[in-house]
Formats: sequence, C-alpha cells, structure tokens
Amino acid sequence: MRNLTERQLRRRERILSAARELIARQGYDGVKMRDLAKAADVAPKTLYHQFENKENLLRTAVEERYRRTYRAIDNAEIERGIDRLFFIVDTVATTTRKNLAYARALAPMLSSSTEFAEIRLRSYRKAIDQIADEGEFLDWVDVGLLTAIIYRQVNPLYLTWFFSKEAQPHRASVAKLDMSLILRSVTTGYTRERVTGTIFEMQENLKGTRFV
Repeated sequence: MRNLTERQLRRRERILSAARELIARQGYDGVKMRDLAKAADVAPKTLYHQFENKENLLRTAVEERYRRTYRAIDNAEIERGIDRLFFIVDTVATTTRKNLAYARALAPMLSSSTEFAEIRLRSYRKAIDQIADEGEFLDWVDVGLLTAIIYRQVNPLYLTWFFSKEAQPHRASVAKLDMSLILRSVTTGYTRERVTGTIFEMQENLKGTRFV
C-alpha cells in the first residue's frame, strides 16, 4: 500500500468499515459498489482509484480485519499452551457470535480459502508448540501432524452449517471436546489434567444437544 496521508487513511478505513457492514446486511456477493460509495460517503470513482475493483476492495476489508483478530489472539499473554488453544476457540466463537451476520456471509470464503486457513493454522501451531516447549507431549508425538489433526477438528467453527441456530451456542464446546479427546492420549502433566477436566465439562454442556 502506497504512503497515504492521515486524511486518506481515515477515508480508506471508512470505506473498508462500510464494506464490512454491507457484507453483513447483503452478503458478500450482494454488495454493490454504488451502495458502498454512498455508505462510505465517497464518489464511486474513489473506490476504483484506491482498490481497482470490487473483489480487491471486499477482500481487503475482510482480510485486514481477519489478520487483526488473529494478531490480537497471537499477542495475548497466556502462560500455558493448552489454555492458549482453548483461548483461540473461545475468542473465535465469541467474535462470531457478536458478528453473526457478517460471519455467516463470509463462511464459504473463509472455510475454502487457503490463505485464510494459513492465518488460522499459525495460531493453532503456536499453541501446540507451546505445549511441546513445556515438555507435555509423549516422546513419539509428531507436533506438525498433531497440529493438522487438531485443526481438522476445529475447522467446523468456520463452516456454514455451524452458524445454524441449533449449533451456534455450542460451537466452542464441540471444538474443545474434540481437541481434548485427542490430546488426552498424547499429553502428560498440566495439559492432560486440563483436557481431562474439559472432557467432563463439555460432555455435560452438550448433553441432549442435537446437530442434525
């Protein structure tokens, strides 16, 4: 991004903020450039001058917020790796709940894009690496493979069906239960105690819940 004046930066953020609001109301594919220009209080030509086309503009709006969210997650000071792992899940679930229409509109793109998946995967790998640094994995555990397996269990947090009225309140509980069941068999010490307690807690939370 070229150097912008403070005024240009404020206008740019106003455009991107308006884009995210329209995505929430109209869906990703439903956003019209003329509506966006009106919402951001700029001329339509300004949108094209700064972003070239609609696809670049909307993707920039989504990606900048997405990176900001995961940067905040990664920068959080959390003492234990397993607590960091659960913190990621809880933060994603809470953020989604607060911006449900926006998250639902973006679910197809966020769940299928390799670029967005890589952003998420780095955060999960940081938590897994922290557990490894604490020496709480069994000697034979392949940390890279385990990260991929854990990520497959939390991926439903980003899939469209998980934004249904029935599933939404239980998104974090399902993900934490799945992760805990996997980690209990390959960890020791604090991590194993933490996931064992979480298994019982999440089972109780999900008792009687239907997802189909």
